[in-house]
Amino acid sequence: MNINHYKKIYRDITKYILGTNEFSFIENYQEKFLYPINLDFTLEEKEFYYCPMDENGIPYKIYSSVGKQYNPTRIAAYALSHYNDYMQKNNEDSKEIFLKCLDWFFSNKEGRYEYNFDWNDLKAPWISCMAQGEAISVLIRGYYLTKDEKYLQKAQQVSAPFHHEINNNGVLSKIDNHFLFLEEYPSIKQQYVLNGFFYSFIGLSEYNFMVKDDEKNKKLYSELINTVENKISSWGPKYWSYYKIPQNINKVNCCTPSYHNLQITQLKYFYSKYPNPNINKTIINWEKGLNSFFIRMQSCFCKLVYRIRNKTQR
Repeated sequence: MNINHYKKIYRDITKYILGTNEFSFIENYQEKFLYPINLDFTLEEKEFYYCPMDENGIPYKIYSSVGKQYNPTRIAAYALSHYNDYMQKNNEDSKEIFLKCLDWFFSNKEGRYEYNFDWNDLKAPWISCMAQGEAISVLIRGYYLTKDEKYLQKAQQVSAPFHHEINNNGVLSKIDNHFLFLEEYPSIKQQYVLNGFFYSFIGLSEYNFMVKDDEKNKKLYSELINTVENKISSWGPKYWSYYKIPQNINKVNCCTPSYHNLQITQLKYFYSKYPNPNINKTIINWEKGLNSFFIRMQSCFCKLVYRIRNKTQR
């Protein structure tokens, strides 16, 4: 394991003990079209989250299993954190960095941000709803800054895999053979990873805000709203959220505190647009869990058991 992996373990343990506010919700996100998830903490520790970088200033990642790879979600986070920094502080350097990352996403001719390595049971090349969704969020803000329609056209192209099932080169699946879901890891064995789904939901929401006449994406978006409103308890009926819907008792993967707070934030974004008493109750319960030392320790034990029973590729 490299030094960053040991740093991550240390940070996770610290957050179980002390709690965390990473990935907090930006309440006034609608002002200046801010990205609603606060990523300032990643810029404060840029070396940890975004290095190394290539000669163009684009982050990449060194995986212990597959070596150097460009991870679209890492690049998107780098772009969106700098976009917010520019909009809030008028930092021209951040604007330049955002535009560089924007060009990286726009230059992909197919609009499919592929992972060119095998990952667990996924075979290269594969795509992720999370990468596609965050790319849309970057491209939409490219349009917001420049008013160049080409970014809206690219965002529409990027949304295409949302409409195709996994066996047809897409990321679309169903829960209980009924509720539409977008997969972060589009495996034949559905994973139902919640945070990745919400990244794509946010991207689609922002796209529909800017593009009023795309009936196909509006219809899908409406179906996804229905999924959240009816199935949110599947990811944690009490005080702590699950990373994905458990397949059985040995597959209960409790979120780390950071990811738990991320999913609270994503639900707050949903609730800000579609107030619903069940969603509000879930947010309140999950926040109680985040703020409780005893529940954080329970979730830590849950995570340790999962990691022991289920080996993770890195």
